[in-house]
Amino acid sequence: MKNSNSSTNRRAFIKAAAASAALVPFTGFPAVVKRRDINSMLSHACVGTGNMAWGDLNGIKSHRDVHITALCDVDANYLERAKKACPDARIYRNAYEMFEKEGNKIDSTNVSTPDHTHAGYVLDALGRGLNVYGQKPLCHDIAQCRKIEKLAAEKNAVTQMGTQIAAWECDRQTAAYLKSGVIGKVQHVWIFSNRGGQTTADHTWPLPEAPVPPTLEWKTWLGDAPFRPYAAKVYHPCAWRKWRDFGTSWLGDLGLHLLSPVWIGLGLGKGGPTAVTAEVPEEPEILRKQYWPRMSHITWEMPGIKASGGQPFPIEWCDGNLVDPKVTAQTPANYLPPARFKELFAKTPIGEQPLQGRVVEGTEGWLLSVHYNVSPAVVLKKGGKPPALPHVGAACTHWHEWVNACLQGGPTTSSFSWAGRLSEMVLIGNAAMDKPGVKLRWNAAKAAFI
Repeated sequence: MKNSNSSTNRRAFIKAAAASAALVPFTGFPAVVKRRDINSMLSHACVGTGNMAWGDLNGIKSHRDVHITALCDVDANYLERAKKACPDARIYRNAYEMFEKEGNKIDSTNVSTPDHTHAGYVLDALGRGLNVYGQKPLCHDIAQCRKIEKLAAEKNAVTQMGTQIAAWECDRQTAAYLKSGVIGKVQHVWIFSNRGGQTTADHTWPLPEAPVPPTLEWKTWLGDAPFRPYAAKVYHPCAWRKWRDFGTSWLGDLGLHLLSPVWIGLGLGKGGPTAVTAEVPEEPEILRKQYWPRMSHITWEMPGIKASGGQPFPIEWCDGNLVDPKVTAQTPANYLPPARFKELFAKTPIGEQPLQGRVVEGTEGWLLSVHYNVSPAVVLKKGGKPPALPHVGAACTHWHEWVNACLQGGPTTSSFSWAGRLSEMVLIGNAAMDKPGVKLRWNAAKAAFI
């Protein structure tokens, strides 16, 4: 079995999106969308065309019943490549302008931009009655999550958050094992990513100002974030995640992926934590105001649910670094998953503990799950072989599932009806990073700290 440490990287993942054209849409649901394209195809507009957005564009475009009608990107270089892939698409540099001019010609859009601009574009698109595929996390600020959830419901929109791996066998099987109750009543959940994200070690502050490239609409890229001068190869392209004004930390990226099948498998739905605490390393205040912490250990206290037998239980996030030797040598143990997990993984076909994964403890055993396409495994506390469970397998792609729902009706795996609460969960964790060591209490019903 292939070890997760050499699992598919982001580049390979994006390339895989472009290769999904052979998948055939399913049928059987009543139509829910009046298609506006003259060829009776789903008329679609893309917000963002580079990096992950390029994967989304190709993943959606590969569906045989989609027509890419319009493309938008603040970077002319990315837009040029996208235009070659979609030669009859109209092009824009500002998404709000595109929605204004194309709103009555398109059925759907994907918002695949830096985190800080997600909510504005998503809310505008929903308000115009469009179906929306929104990259994770849906929001940059906690208050935006419920606004998106509410508007999507009011507009009866077909929605999907971009947790693409939810369509893969690994995540689907993880959720299925949790639903089966094979490990008993859930007592504790750990999620961890120890491959290191974008860290503060890359830069010092303040940054040297640089001329804005003529191909980049810098003010549009900034959106509603406070203005700051452009700095070369720092924010754009694809280096914005670590910045507080633009990203939602490594938790908002990998943490959200890792939580997704747990949320589905435990049936958390519109739930949320009752409290959260965080540990982060000490850093100079001038850097702390600009960057998310380079490591974190976050603990959410969850209320009793059916899967836990009505008992409260914790979910822990461990974000240390086991890749960079210089950083690893300075990584305290509390930022890494418990040491005993190595022995648990060794008892399974997975073998070596992965850099990124999940461990869920129940009254009867442990579920061990790897991020990326490695089958999960169960270790029973009393020993012996776990009972055989149905094999779930992969679904059609996350993008095709959403397109199928737009055209034919039916559910999507990561609908905004609950995915907004998952985004909310990570943003609550980010809020705790700003007050390390302090327990913040959360009222999920009121969407407010108390």
